[in-house]
Amino acid sequence: MDFFRDNARRFAFFESHAPGRGLRRGQVGALHALAAHFCAETEPAVISLPTGYGKTAVMAGTCFALQARRVLLIVPSAALRGQAARTFRSLDVLVRHGTFSLEEGQLPVVSTLDSRATSADEWFAHADSDIVIATPHAASPALADAVAPPEGFFDLLLMDEGHHAPAKTWESLIRSLPKAKHTLFTATPYRLDGVKLPGRLVFYYPLKRAVEEQAFGRVNFESVEIPQHASREEIDNALVTRAVQVFERDRAAGHEHRMLIRCGRVEASTRLAAKYVAAGLLVESVSSQLSPRRVEAIETRLRDGELDGIVCVDMFGEGYDFPQFKIAVLHDAHRSLVPTLQFIGRFARTNGIRTGDATFIAAPRELDSESDELYKSGVQWDLLIANVADARQQLALRQEENVRSFREGGRPSADYDSVDTRHLLLPHHIAVYAARRPPEGFDSLKKIGGLEVVKRWDSVDHDASLFLTRDLDTPAWSRGRDIIDVRHDLVLVRFFPETQMLFVTATLRTERLYSSLVGHLCNGDASKVSFARLRKVLNGLEQQEFFNIGLRNTSPVATTESYRIVAGSQADRGVRDTDGATYCQGHFFGRGEIDGTSELIGASSGGRVWSNGKSSLPETLRWMTTLHARISAVNVNIGRSGLDRLPFGEGLTELPSDTVSADWSRDTYRTNPTVVLGQDAPRRGCVLDLSITDIRVSNNRQSLQFAVGDDDVSRRVKFSPNHIPQYTADAGQPAIFIENRDGRGLPVEEWLNDEPLVFYTSQLNTFTGKTLNRRTQSPGARVGRTLELDWHGCEIQVEFDNQDGQRRTVQRHLQEHLLAQPDNDFIIYDHRSGEAADFVVGRRGNDGRYDIGLFHCKGAGGALPSGERVDDVYELVGQAVKSVRYQVLDELKQHVKRRTQANRNGGVSPFIHGTREAALDILEALQPIDLRLTVNCVQPGLSVAALDPRLRMIMAAANDSVAAQQSSLVWILSP
Repeated sequence: MDFFRDNARRFAFFESHAPGRGLRRGQVGALHALAAHFCAETEPAVISLPTGYGKTAVMAGTCFALQARRVLLIVPSAALRGQAARTFRSLDVLVRHGTFSLEEGQLPVVSTLDSRATSADEWFAHADSDIVIATPHAASPALADAVAPPEGFFDLLLMDEGHHAPAKTWESLIRSLPKAKHTLFTATPYRLDGVKLPGRLVFYYPLKRAVEEQAFGRVNFESVEIPQHASREEIDNALVTRAVQVFERDRAAGHEHRMLIRCGRVEASTRLAAKYVAAGLLVESVSSQLSPRRVEAIETRLRDGELDGIVCVDMFGEGYDFPQFKIAVLHDAHRSLVPTLQFIGRFARTNGIRTGDATFIAAPRELDSESDELYKSGVQWDLLIANVADARQQLALRQEENVRSFREGGRPSADYDSVDTRHLLLPHHIAVYAARRPPEGFDSLKKIGGLEVVKRWDSVDHDASLFLTRDLDTPAWSRGRDIIDVRHDLVLVRFFPETQMLFVTATLRTERLYSSLVGHLCNGDASKVSFARLRKVLNGLEQQEFFNIGLRNTSPVATTESYRIVAGSQADRGVRDTDGATYCQGHFFGRGEIDGTSELIGASSGGRVWSNGKSSLPETLRWMTTLHARISAVNVNIGRSGLDRLPFGEGLTELPSDTVSADWSRDTYRTNPTVVLGQDAPRRGCVLDLSITDIRVSNNRQSLQFAVGDDDVSRRVKFSPNHIPQYTADAGQPAIFIENRDGRGLPVEEWLNDEPLVFYTSQLNTFTGKTLNRRTQSPGARVGRTLELDWHGCEIQVEFDNQDGQRRTVQRHLQEHLLAQPDNDFIIYDHRSGEAADFVVGRRGNDGRYDIGLFHCKGAGGALPSGERVDDVYELVGQAVKSVRYQVLDELKQHVKRRTQANRNGGVSPFIHGTREAALDILEALQPIDLRLTVNCVQPGLSVAALDPRLRMIMAAANDSVAAQQSSLVWILSP
């Protein structure tokens, strides 16, 4: 016992330039790095040395350098277990280089764990051993019937081929020995699946430097040319023929070379072995189907020279040290770079006796893999392999540095101490904000939206923070707290101080989460980046083509196509020159090329950028850096595509002072969620029955306020486009909640941050969030139809009077006019919150179509001359344009059904002519094409003969917008 500790003084890890003396430069560096690491750290250490560079000598030296008491060495296979046992029993890898002075009788006690340890006693049976060598299959406590080593039994754990460490069986060994030092040895400290190794890479020795030290022999590639339409049989025969020629050439040169013949399937190995035997070579096939004793016997015959080679799939590969392997025949090549490099390393060793250069034989036409660049005639493999491997490793090192720049911030929950950022994946979806102050308050951030922050990592290098969040809630189908749903999400925030842009990506993408996070970190002093700026993510991309684009109708209310989505391999080619008058860009998703590399990219007017898939933290940071460089670039080259035919909206810096109306989002009309009004005696209803009124733009034009509610309950909400969240409300106001699909209520202002309103101006320009879309008025637009009505005896300044039903108000006067028309089938008085119009009138047209007339009334405002009543027109314009949606038959039917049915809240729109049953029968019998809508704006304060130019412009814009939706607009004025 204590062999390594007691004999540490007799081990000298020094470098010598004398041939055969001392350790190599990289081996010495690895031992020094390990000693330094464990002086300051306890996390596992990862050592990366090139394949064949003498890793076994470093593992043996580690036992002395760390003065281990008892060592557990994990190797991936039984063959390597036997090989490692022979090495440690003799310590020849140290003795022959003079780094360990061997005294008689002084060798470590080495034992192997040949079968699974199912009890502590089976571990204690190795109490007299200095080093125990095992495979994960025998030692891993992750296996059902296995038992972990007793606590403190080992003080050093070595893992050969440590890139397997993330596997469950390997990782459980690390966790089962928390007090031991853990060291992972591998030639490839990166994995194809992107999973990072547990621990820290403390030493990496470049393969190119090992080549320069002549630690590897030359590796030549022999390309076997195959006819284009050759069969599998013909390809195999050609490879066998060339392999026999190379083997006989090397044997004639006096080399004791062996062949390793690789195939892709176990069943093919026997067939190929027969071909080589028929060609005059002594070859056997080896597979996992043979017993360990049979495999060991074949290995012995191979080492003793009784066999010229073996045929296998992947046996005798990883970590296997047999310097006589110098000829490789690839009937099936590895598809990826990592196993290719490991495989090649078996043949590049220089510690063999009577060996020469290695030769690889393959048919390039059969190759289609990550490694196909290696298989080209004339390639100097020893240098090319070094360059490829080192480039791949440098990328892995940079990623590791990025990950390690994130340090735990705040006080993590004990339940989440083991979370490793190297295992996390983030979506390629980024919300981009313009922040007017650096983010702060990370320590006080306990919740993001409704999500509890359970852990945080901060990176000073990247001005970034990563949050792990948790949501604990009862399912929507349970009223108790006995069942809890748990959901975890990631949120990454990165700030670019030079441009004051804030990037956020999250695994749960809701506006509420984004608003809560940015609102806290920037105290609300931030806003979404406008689409005009965000579309610069296309900067530098050539050969652009888009296969999904969104065209947003610039009309405030678009019933036929409020948002057109065009999909296809070249969707942007379908944009017409005339579309720019009606639509603007809403989103795009497509591809382009930059520096010869193809890239997928998308962006939307909602301040979002995305691509496909998920990636690791370092890759996400790199993608953010790329996008930021494009968005903030001074010199911009967007490229050309069909999107150029569409306007893309302007960045909104100040709110238009003539903002006159607002409407719900298109999704709100589709879903019509439930609203709960009031708190003491709450009433339930529909969002579409609420009204948005009394819009007032602030003097500095940085915010506006409006009222949302019905006739009884109204809540004042503030909209600030340059603030996060954009919609807020003061405390103490009447409660209005919107129910989500899961039945949970959100204050209306929080819900509006997810479903933002569409505001529009007197000119019917629209804006949502930070983007203003100007509509293009058709050439020669006109006011539209005007009708004169005799208003004699009417109090034209009074629209309605709920207290006196006989008073001659504008509505009363119009009602009598409508009742006097004989052809009307029904008249609905819909004047209340959420109305389609004050009056809804239906009658059959002379051409067989069915006419629906919507009448919006407005009293004359003040004593101004009729030609100057601009304010009187604004509200009518907003009502008229919003009501165009009822030219869609389903929209109209649903509205009439809902509004004319009495409910327990007492709200009902009565029929003043006709009946509900008859009206619904008429509407149900119609086909969508039968409906014809006419919107009537009633304003007795205006005269047909005297309309101010400003009024004409506003009225023409309204007529143009209504006409674009295949409806008619009529102005009912005074003579």
